[in-house]
Amino acid sequence: MDDLELLKKDWNKDSDKFTTYSEQEIYKMIQQNSTSAARLLLLIGLTEMLIWTVYGYFYHRFPVERTVLFLVFFVLVIYLYQRMKAESSSIVLMKTILNLRYAILGYAGISLLLIIVDNILHFNEYTRDFMAGVHDGGSGNPYRTTHPDTFVPEFGNYAVFGIVLFAVLCLLYLIYKKTYGKVLANLRKNYKELSKAE
Repeated sequence: MDDLELLKKDWNKDSDKFTTYSEQEIYKMIQQNSTSAARLLLLIGLTEMLIWTVYGYFYHRFPVERTVLFLVFFVLVIYLYQRMKAESSSIVLMKTILNLRYAILGYAGISLLLIIVDNILHFNEYTRDFMAGVHDGGSGNPYRTTHPDTFVPEFGNYAVFGIVLFAVLCLLYLIYKKTYGKVLANLRKNYKELSKAE
């Protein structure tokens, strides 16, 4: 629990030992909390990029668009992080927090959209890959030797792959919500605290 949360927890307690904080000290706590959220965001983003790189290596599909998107996002977050650390005006800090929130929402939204569009454009190819994978898995062959082009998908194959794809997209959405959503919630809380102070 950070200093800001401890302060809020103790606010309603009747105690002579209650520590009083100046407006500047409260501002510093919110600023520290926001920079911590940005650091966590960078860590989550780097972990995600590492996972996509490993995926690309194993499936021989290097995610160029995703890498470009991540680099833009990474540079933007570092820039906003530096601004938050150095900022002494609460109004400008509020704007920086809002900009960081927009950057997270934009990145997560575009990232999910890229996955959806990619799967729509290559639906037939990915269905064949899925069929080849099921075939290799069912016959105990871990080396993916069955070539996907040997399969001709039918409606049932498309339907099964579509259901699996939808389940995977829902899982990805939940993961994004748990990771990026947590950072967004922290930043929203900090923004509200600064708004009250103003």
